[in-house]
Amino acid sequence: MKSAVKPLPKGPKGSFFFGCADKLKNQPLEFLTDCRNQYGNIVPFKVGPFPVLFLNEPEFMHTVLVTQAHNFTKDAAIKNNRAFFGQGLLSSEGDLWKQERRLASPSFNHKSLELYGQIMIEHTQKMLDRFVDGQTIEIQKEMMGLTLGIAAKTLFDSEITKDNSEFVSALIDAQKYLADRMNNPLLLLLPESVPFPTNIHLLEAIKKVDTVIFKLIDERRNHTEGKHDLLSTFIALKENQENSGLTDKLIRDEVFTLFFAGHETTALTLTWTLYLLASHPDVAANLVHELNTVLRGRLPEVTDYSALTYTEKIIKESMRLRPPVWAIGRENIQDCLIGEYEIKKGTAVILSQWVMHHDKRFYDSPDSFKPERWTPEFTHNLPKFAYFPFGGGPRTCIGNGFAMLESVMALSAIMQKFSLELEPGQNVKLLPAVTLRPEKDLRLRLHKR
Repeated sequence: MKSAVKPLPKGPKGSFFFGCADKLKNQPLEFLTDCRNQYGNIVPFKVGPFPVLFLNEPEFMHTVLVTQAHNFTKDAAIKNNRAFFGQGLLSSEGDLWKQERRLASPSFNHKSLELYGQIMIEHTQKMLDRFVDGQTIEIQKEMMGLTLGIAAKTLFDSEITKDNSEFVSALIDAQKYLADRMNNPLLLLLPESVPFPTNIHLLEAIKKVDTVIFKLIDERRNHTEGKHDLLSTFIALKENQENSGLTDKLIRDEVFTLFFAGHETTALTLTWTLYLLASHPDVAANLVHELNTVLRGRLPEVTDYSALTYTEKIIKESMRLRPPVWAIGRENIQDCLIGEYEIKKGTAVILSQWVMHHDKRFYDSPDSFKPERWTPEFTHNLPKFAYFPFGGGPRTCIGNGFAMLESVMALSAIMQKFSLELEPGQNVKLLPAVTLRPEKDLRLRLHKR
């Protein structure tokens, strides 16, 4: 006999007019963690007049992302930023998303990753050639530059140079103003066209970015043969298949979404990983031992990936402890059940990697950096969605293999050549914006091995 539907449990009330909007805006990591600690793993609250449900149970997450994925769409953070995301893989829904996923998939298969891997290694070596013994670097800035160059080459077959510095500057500005919008509940609930200063600056930056991308599309239209970048792949599909459904605008949306998502999250993975290694010299020593054993002084290659097991564990543990994507949102389009609870249509749902990845039910010493925890046995016994740095279900990040390969190759090359030391006197604080960043850029001192 089917069990009775339960009413939702109690959650935080917040203020009369704004609900929990201020807490979610100003201290989201602390607020969601407090929700779990005080109210449990299914917590209702309101942001203004809008109902929100925070979930921190792997079974409930599986319902939202897998078994009832068709009942949930992207949340307001994506829907109300169409000028930025367009109709790319991150924001599209239904048949359009299925078509885009099918078209993009070949660009992330094993053969393509082998080609991209060489680009990753070459760009990392170019960066390392600029570094000198004893130099202090701003690590987030350097990692952003590295992954930006890799993304430009693999997606556009283009190099980041002084000639396209305006494009890079506009992209950085667009990311900044998007973060400002997404961190302000009032702006987030309003269309980008409402003339607030943040919206105006965001649209100006996007216009500059689009000018460059559409110019690249025009220039590449008759020169796709022999090229393996994603832009050329999409243009060739459009030209060769009359019914592909691809337009220049859709191509722009696709490559821009992957460009934005692909470079920033990997840059932050590397930033946090290098910071953690500088803070944990014992882990760094174990990593160097693996690199010396596997590589024996030569440069890393894509074929080394499977042998760099401890390096991969370090990346996985970094994404657990400091997940670049710290939360994802959905909105249900019809009444549904999550567990034994009835969820009304129009409820925003929050799933937080940050909270789940620090859950004592699944991780011993969850606030500690322990790469050795990632044994095959531990991974096998970990419930699905107790660890989900790349999301899950049909909409799992298509670039997860790309991101892991890039992170392992770059980290191997960096740590093979330099040891790291934290510049003294830094107060490292978290900034959970669109992604989880350091509040201020982290400074690391390099020592040549």
